[in-house]
Amino acid sequence: MPRKLPQVREGRWYHVVNRATDKAPVLSQAKTKDAFVTALGELAYESPIEIHAYCAMETHYHVLARGVEDDIHAAFARLDRECALAVDGVRLRPMTVGRHLLHVTRYIHRNPCEAGLVWMPAEWSWSSYRAYLDRLDGPRWLRSHTVLGWLGSMGARLRYRQYVEGIEGDGLLG
Repeated sequence: MPRKLPQVREGRWYHVVNRATDKAPVLSQAKTKDAFVTALGELAYESPIEIHAYCAMETHYHVLARGVEDDIHAAFARLDRECALAVDGVRLRPMTVGRHLLHVTRYIHRNPCEAGLVWMPAEWSWSSYRAYLDRLDGPRWLRSHTVLGWLGSMGARLRYRQYVEGIEGDGLLG
């Protein structure tokens, strides 16, 4: 039987960012990025925080998380140690609920494109973007439904794809 995710009843939304010391490549190989995503999943099951979006890059990572600030700091410090990342330290940017979360997830999911690593966000294997397009194409611990809920109940995944990829749509964000 699959493990249950912890219920998070308090806390705020945070854009979690951690960059490598001196921009050194800390997640430069596929296996290190895979290990990071696996460890992120363990963190989602073992700590009282929610993971709503993520992207592992060569020199840094981005995560949209919800929880108590101290819990998030502790969880990501442990994640950095477990993945043996030589990073500068977790930075948390508080987020407001609603459209702001859409903008943050778009930023997170487009990061590999903006860095010139891929043409389309779905080509990057180490982000939650594909799970936003198809719930079966992502880990069970990822909680994309809250952000997608801001796009309505019907067709939210298509509207999210249009939003991230810059495709024109009728009344995309209302």
